[in-house]
Amino acid sequence: MLLPSGIDDFKTIIEGNYYYVDKTGLIKDLLLDGANAILITRPRRFGKSLNFSMIKYFFSNEKDYSYLFKGMKIYNDPIASKHMNKYPVIHITFKDAKANSWEDTFEVLKSAISKEYDKFSYLLESEKLKDHHKKYFLKILQKEAEPADYRESLSNLSYYLEIHFQSKVILLIDEYDVPIESGYVNGYYEKAVDFMRGMLTAALKGNTSLFKGLLTGVYRVAKEDIFSGLNNLVVYTVLDDFYSSYFGFTDDEVKKMLSDFNMLDRYEEIKEWYNGYKFGNTDGIYNPWSVINYISLKQPQAFWVNTSSNDLIRNLIVKSSTDIKEQISKLISGEVIEKDIKISTALRDITYDKEAIWSLFLFAGYLTAQEKSIKGLKAYCKILIPNRELKELYVDIFETWLKSMNLEPNSVERLIEHLFSQDEKSFEREFNEILIKVLSYHMLGNEAERVYQAFVLGMLSVLGDRFEVKSERESGFGRYDVVVIDKKLPRAVIIEFKVSEDEDLEKTALKALEQIEEKRYDVDLKERVSEVVKAGIALKGKSGRCKIV
Repeated sequence: MLLPSGIDDFKTIIEGNYYYVDKTGLIKDLLLDGANAILITRPRRFGKSLNFSMIKYFFSNEKDYSYLFKGMKIYNDPIASKHMNKYPVIHITFKDAKANSWEDTFEVLKSAISKEYDKFSYLLESEKLKDHHKKYFLKILQKEAEPADYRESLSNLSYYLEIHFQSKVILLIDEYDVPIESGYVNGYYEKAVDFMRGMLTAALKGNTSLFKGLLTGVYRVAKEDIFSGLNNLVVYTVLDDFYSSYFGFTDDEVKKMLSDFNMLDRYEEIKEWYNGYKFGNTDGIYNPWSVINYISLKQPQAFWVNTSSNDLIRNLIVKSSTDIKEQISKLISGEVIEKDIKISTALRDITYDKEAIWSLFLFAGYLTAQEKSIKGLKAYCKILIPNRELKELYVDIFETWLKSMNLEPNSVERLIEHLFSQDEKSFEREFNEILIKVLSYHMLGNEAERVYQAFVLGMLSVLGDRFEVKSERESGFGRYDVVVIDKKLPRAVIIEFKVSEDEDLEKTALKALEQIEEKRYDVDLKERVSEVVKAGIALKGKSGRCKIV
């Protein structure tokens, strides 16, 4: 059986005898959902487009598509069967509506709307439509309408279809937020938001022609930006329980796939690389794009992060504050951090609210929430990097960041070896060369110690599989700054930083070393390794001094 890599048309998959993971239960849940305007947000390539295609073929009155659903969960469902192939369906995607300028993006939007009108061009012959309806229809079809006309285009098309068929309409809008994200990246955010707000409000609020209106995207864009008038819109994000198992593959589904392709012995490997997401209360969700490619090629790679556009994520991390880099370093080392996540967020918030970055990372699939408690407009979450594929991306971003400062990852590993060999002079020489290259005096200020620590953690994050890096963990009678544990040899190094103000660096380095001893930071490590090296590092400006025992 073939694997449907990159195919998101349900009919093509079923007729082509491609492998299909049955997600048709989604249809029944949609019918049981009392809302008639619904937004479901999920990361890219988690099955949103395929699910919308499935929904289209199930409900569409274009022809009898019931044969596509034979043998599936939904086929004999008494509730769903009453609705099969009963409705005209508008199905439009804005996945390509991204360009360097609003003018070019608007042209793509016009083309997408025109193509959808073309599918229903038979309405131009309908005796039930009036002449002015057909005149408007033709202007949209030929891309000759005014901008205001396009705002009403989906609303009007649903109205025309209801008149013609005497039936309510299903409206599917896939990747509604692509032009908005492109607007943020390319400087026309307000224009994109203004157009999308007008079009979606007209299509989804007070539209009596709708049976169901469904949107998908990555982000729940803030109501004040785009959904201010849509008080009837119900939103389900990665934090909500409803629909939680329909996007991405569950653990049982992956096990069955591996069994069907005689690869069950690869379960632990595929789990390490692509599992780890939690949507609502559904644990163990896999990235479907990566799973399909893994089974096809039979070897792990960073499939998803190599196909998604990571430019926004990369830029946000590289330009982020010291505090953000420090926390990302902790995530790379396997730690869980606690954050208040804004459930709805405007992309523009990132420019003045540094904490908004965590909401973006979570909803875009670059992090996942292990635990959550939703209160009002915020969710109190414990977040982490879900799997090895995403960790590889973060490490790559940090490596690129270091290389931009003329640093190579192997220089970081060399520094660690100097600590293990207790070679103070070599460590100081190379470490000071790095400080001179990297640190500007204006970066330091009142939180100099945290700046130094964050920078060192950033460097250590690229050490890869050889070393385990931990920071600010409780041990003995306090919290150490950094511990590096060798995964191949039974050894570890404890690093304590101190910023020197008035006294000389030598005394400050000795004080840092004394703190390691007094607080007994090595207590927990002695249970795991036989050799513990202790390093006190004193810092002042672009100079450092190290004492090692």
